[in-house]
Amino acid sequence: MSGLSGTKADDFINAARARGEAAVKDKQPRLTRLETAFRHAALKRRFQDERRRSGRMSRSAE
Repeated sequence: MSGLSGTKADDFINAARARGEAAVKDKQPRLTRLETAFRHAALKRRFQDERRRSGRMSRSAE
């Protein structure tokens, strides 16, 4: 979806995704609902990746 451009909806969604993912490090960002959803998804993805990495490291140490 990163290459989509042309319609107003696609541009709006891409901008919301970029703003939501950029606000991951902020404590209490002021975002729209759509931007908040993208921020939440990015946080969830980041925590899942960290959990997978730590799980692999603990298994390899055994």
